[in-house]
Amino acid sequence: MQLAVKKVPLSILRQHSLMEQMDREIAILQSLRHPHIVTLHFDFRDDAHVYLGMEFAAGGVLFDLLSKHGKFKLPTAAKYFYQVCDALDYLHNLPEKVIHRDIKPENILLDKDGHVKLADFGWSNIMDNAALRATFCGTPDYLAPEMIRGEGHNESLDMWEMGVLLFEMTVGKSPFGSNSQEATCRLILRVELRFPSNLDLHAKDLIANLCKLPAETRLSASQAKSHVFVRKYHGQPEKTLLVNRVGPSQTKAVSADGFDLKSTVADLLATAGELDEERRLRKEAENRLSELKGKLEAEMMQVLQAKCATEQKLLTVSEELAEKHNEFQQEQRLREDAENRCRQLKDREEQLLAEVSRLKGST
Repeated sequence: MQLAVKKVPLSILRQHSLMEQMDREIAILQSLRHPHIVTLHFDFRDDAHVYLGMEFAAGGVLFDLLSKHGKFKLPTAAKYFYQVCDALDYLHNLPEKVIHRDIKPENILLDKDGHVKLADFGWSNIMDNAALRATFCGTPDYLAPEMIRGEGHNESLDMWEMGVLLFEMTVGKSPFGSNSQEATCRLILRVELRFPSNLDLHAKDLIANLCKLPAETRLSASQAKSHVFVRKYHGQPEKTLLVNRVGPSQTKAVSADGFDLKSTVADLLATAGELDEERRLRKEAENRLSELKGKLEAEMMQVLQAKCATEQKLLTVSEELAEKHNEFQQEQRLREDAENRCRQLKDREEQLLAEVSRLKGST
């Protein structure tokens, strides 16, 4: 069995207060068993690092494949779309519902046969049925309107991101991409979907029914899987057989192939210890830059949220001012009409007085 070891420095996690997020990612992955979700076989930590023994995705990252081809043929896009929706359908219907919250090509891996493996649950959280999460997270082009406005959200957030993903896979670019985050957010809040004229009509319909402003009107993962676009280009796949969820203790005790876990862990530790200092420093620097970028984006989006709220207030004040201005203009017109009428009456009065004087003189 091939494994990929994710090695995360504890110093970076502590420095940026990310221990809770890492523990959350581990707890979620330990509980999941689905053919289209990457499997966490074990985790452990020493004094310096957290190690995650992940399923190896030999097919690479969907982002790289999409970057290489620009866009996918419709059957390929339908296949990837269906498989991610299948994973989300599983997550959204767990007893403790899980929302991924960061669906994008960078977080979708492929196995050796080209099948989807949804990964990176760092932004995910277990969601109580009665609660809406209000945490801001995600990638700007894939943000849903409720995230930008800072409102609560539920699993329909994942479905908005699926609409953006399908657009990118079929068109080759983001539907809301712009030259600035602020412009991107404006397009998202207005749901300005700019479809190419030659895009498949069924794809347009599916995207439009996922990228809807009212979250409750979006298609669910189950509904999206059975949409005519998927049936037309991917057929009607057999129902996925799910493996029962297992707890962390079971996950750590045995793997799918029953290999000697203690021996494997020892080998992995030995291999990890052989990494040279230059590679370790480079990796830590990359992690730090990534975290700083994420924090900067979050702070920028908070500023944008505040700016959007302020602009909304200004718009309301402007509308009220315009209404008062119209009332003032109407009153001014009425006053001018009254003044003109008074002048006319005065002129008429003077004419009548002159006529009376003339008549008196003639008599």
